Amino acid sequence: MRILRPTYPGAPGAAVALALAAILVAGCGGGGGATTGRIRERAFTVYTSLPREGLSARRADAVAAGERLALADSGGRVGGHRVRLVELDSSAAGADTWDPGAVEANARRAADDPSASAYIGELDFGASAISVPTLTVRDPEVPGEGPERYYPRGRRTFLRLVPADYLLGEAMVAWARENGARSVAILHDDRLFGRELAEEAGAAAAHAHLRVTVSAEARHGQVDYSDVARELAASPADAVLYTGLGGPSADRSLAAVHRAVPRARLYGSSGLAAGGANAGTPILTVDDALPADLYGRPARALLERLRTARGAPTSADALYGYEAMRVVLDALRAAGEDSGDRAAVVDAAMRGRDRQSVVGPFSLTRTGDVTPVRFAGYRDTGGGRSFLGLRGPGGPLHGGT
Repeated sequence: MRILRPTYPGAPGAAVALALAAILVAGCGGGGGATTGRIRERAFTVYTSLPREGLSARRADAVAAGERLALADSGGRVGGHRVRLVELDSSAAGADTWDPGAVEANARRAADDPSASAYIGELDFGASAISVPTLTVRDPEVPGEGPERYYPRGRRTFLRLVPADYLLGEAMVAWARENGARSVAILHDDRLFGRELAEEAGAAAAHAHLRVTVSAEARHGQVDYSDVARELAASPADAVLYTGLGGPSADRSLAAVHRAVPRARLYGSSGLAAGGANAGTPILTVDDALPADLYGRPARALLERLRTARGAPTSADALYGYEAMRVVLDALRAAGEDSGDRAAVVDAAMRGRDRQSVVGPFSLTRTGDVTPVRFAGYRDTGGGRSFLGLRGPGGPLHGGT
C-alpha cells in the first residue's frame, strides 16, 4: 500500500509497495484507467483492495472496518452524491499473501467502472506494482521504464499515509548503528517486498558507512534453513537485518540464524510484523503501526466504537482505513461542483495541507508523501511485544502523536 521509489513491471529490479498502513488513493477512470473525464452517474464508487486470506487478513479486516465506519460517519454522501464502498479480495484461497491475478482483476474492475472515484489499496506487500499501472494511463510522450510512464501529463495520482519504504530501511540501519553495529548482514525472503527492502537497507547501510558482509536469501517454504545460517556465519556481522515477511518460514530462518550467529542483534521491519508474533527469537522491529494508546483520544474513542459494534477489539490498523476513506471523501467535498471530474478530485487530494486525524497530525507533500516520518520500535520475542519508543530514519524520536 505505499509506493517505494516506484518501479514497475518491466523495469530493472521491478517491485513496489509495502503494506500495513500505507494507503494508496488513485484517480480511476473508465475505458482503460484514464485519470481524467467526468463521472456522470449519480453515485460515486470507492474501491478497496484487501487480502482476506493469509498473513495480512486480520489487518485487512481492521482496515475495512475503519473504511466502512468513516463512510457511515459521512452519511454515505458527499454533497448531493451518494458514495458506495466496494470491497474486493486481493488474495487467493489458501494463499498466505496477495495474488497477482486477483490484484490485477481488482484494479481493472475499478479502472473500467464509469462511477469509480477512488481506489484504496494495496494492503499487501508488493501488490501496488500491479494495481498502479492498471489504474493509470501511460503517457506515450514519456519514454523509458521509470515511474514517470504512469503519471499522465506529469500528474501524480496516488498518496500514502505512512512513510516510503526506503525510509523504513534507513530506520533499521540507524537503529543498528545506534546500538554499536559497524557491519550488517542482510537476510531477505524471495518475495518482492523482501528483495526490494533488502536493496534499500543495503543502500542505507552504505550511506551510513556500515559494511554489508553478505546479503542472503531465505526462500519461503523451506523446512531447514541451516544453509542460510552457515552463509551468514561465514561472513559474520554485528547485526542482521531481516527484510522479508513474517510467518512460519521467517520464524524458522531467524531461529537458525540466531543459533549460528548468537552475538549478532536481529532487526526486522513491518513486513515481519504482518506474520504475527515470532516463535521465540528476540528481534528488534521497526513498524509503521504504533501502539494504540499513542494515537490520541479521538483514535481511542473510534476503536472503542468499533469494539462495541463488532463485539471484539479491533487493531489500530482500522485508524488508517478510517483516515484513507476520509481523505477520499474530503477530496470529493473539496472538489465541490467538480466532484464528478476525476482530475479535480485528484488535484484536491494531492493538495499539500496539514491534517488533524485519528492517526495524528500530518501533512501531505505535493508528491503524495506524508510528513513527519515516524515509526515504532519494538522488541519482539515469543513472549510478546514491548514498545521501545518512536523512531525516525535518523534515529529515535521523542513524544507520541
